[in-house]
Amino acid sequence: MALRFCLVLALFGSVDASLRGKLHAAAGTMSAEQLRETVLQEVTAALGSGNRVTQQRLKVIEDAARPSFEAMPKNEFGNLEDAAARYVLHRLFVQRHAIHIKGLEASGMEWKNMSTSEVLQDHVPSFVLSLFEDRLKGQGLGLHELAVLAATLEHLIHDEAVARLSAVYQAHNVSEEARLDENGLQELLDTYMTIFLVGSNNFTAASVGEDRRTVVDAYPGWHDTQKFTMQVRSSVVAAQAADADFSPGNLSFRAATAVVEEIGERYGRWQDAECRDLKSLLTKIEHAGTGRVLLKDFYGSALNGNWQFSESVDYLRELGALDESDPANPAVLIPNYVNSQSNCVASSSVYSVCCIDECEALLGHLERQVAAPEASPEQLVSLVSELPSATVPAPRTLPDSLKSRMNEVASHHGGQVPLHGRLFAQWLHHAYPRECPFPHVAGKANPMTADEWAARHSVSASTPEMQRAAEAAAPVAVSQMPWTAEEQLIVAKASSPRSYFRTFCLYLAATAACVAFLRDSLAKLRTHRGVLLPVSQKQHAC
Repeated sequence: MALRFCLVLALFGSVDASLRGKLHAAAGTMSAEQLRETVLQEVTAALGSGNRVTQQRLKVIEDAARPSFEAMPKNEFGNLEDAAARYVLHRLFVQRHAIHIKGLEASGMEWKNMSTSEVLQDHVPSFVLSLFEDRLKGQGLGLHELAVLAATLEHLIHDEAVARLSAVYQAHNVSEEARLDENGLQELLDTYMTIFLVGSNNFTAASVGEDRRTVVDAYPGWHDTQKFTMQVRSSVVAAQAADADFSPGNLSFRAATAVVEEIGERYGRWQDAECRDLKSLLTKIEHAGTGRVLLKDFYGSALNGNWQFSESVDYLRELGALDESDPANPAVLIPNYVNSQSNCVASSSVYSVCCIDECEALLGHLERQVAAPEASPEQLVSLVSELPSATVPAPRTLPDSLKSRMNEVASHHGGQVPLHGRLFAQWLHHAYPRECPFPHVAGKANPMTADEWAARHSVSASTPEMQRAAEAAAPVAVSQMPWTAEEQLIVAKASSPRSYFRTFCLYLAATAACVAFLRDSLAKLRTHRGVLLPVSQKQHAC
């Protein structure tokens, strides 16, 4: 398994600095012109007629995206604005492929545009989205356009995988025209996974062996990863047995491509098993059913052999995984920690493989049931009462405190509860404390990978620091889960055309009342003074 590989490398002081630099070099990206050409080809093919395969593919994507699309606020054209489109695309790729597309990440509840310079460096999806924005002339993205964009991103991921595989063939001095047996292909797959895990294409034929030895030595989950790729290879070859390119002793480059594509499809969900193991370890030392582990217990577990739990306080805070609402008893938020950037692995220039946020599946169920951007508190309480999670059984009777909080959220929005706001996300955290992350206000956290943080700070706490925290006095009372009343919506609530019309009518009525009042006042004034004002002066006064 490949969880936390970057953190492992950061903690292994024996790894040569120059090699570490090479392993952590940014993944190679396509040039802007190559990206533009790829995108436009895909868009042309998808929007054109007669391409039945592409249209079928788009139908599948549209069906997968529809629940989130229908539950998001729309603009006056019935489409999604940029922030909403990014959010739905993020959810779609987690659902379909268990991956996080770069450029679609959020900071708290903020889903904002990237600058052009950032986009052209690494954030391919933001650049692609800008092309669609130009094409649609500011009208936003409909469901079909969103599906085309998703298909385009999938196409980019496919092309990147093929390019990486081609580079592996070259590094091993193997022609793409060559035919390999399963052992020979596995040798190439091991190298492919090496560079896939460390997120680097910066390797040569001379360095392949050294890189592989470093991964085997530094990463405890390497052998499990190797077994996983063997299983995928065997299943793909067996499924295509009738195809000459997939003959076990005569495997072509096309067969190798099919294998690495299937690895990409399965890897995210496969490695998520380690995320669940990590959650299980934390749940065993959870504090009072709050979805939190006291920092003293977190570091105590690290000192007792669970080396994973060694991030420094500063890094935990930066990740948004530290609850300091009770300064005397800081605690690690279980879902925030599990879903943090420190647990993202296998980075490419387009995406990263991270832990799957269990709360997104819960929210997806609510979206399908509500099929609208907001719902009444009664409906949501009823739905959540019947919705189980991995650690919360159902049906259940929600406590009065949760119902009261739901009504409080509704009071901020005229009696309805937006599904995609910080307050409802906070409510879900209270309802499912081990599955739903606590939503920080934007700007309170600045998630970084272990590599990014290690470039400027220490990733792990020192042994003396952990010992001091572990020896801290136990809390005198059960900590209360924090609640803050700050709201942030992914998409600001827009007024409907009916609302605009109502406002316009009220404006006209108020204006008419004003005119009538002034006319009456002027008439009385004229009668009182016996003076007749010119019409032009009456109009000016009104």
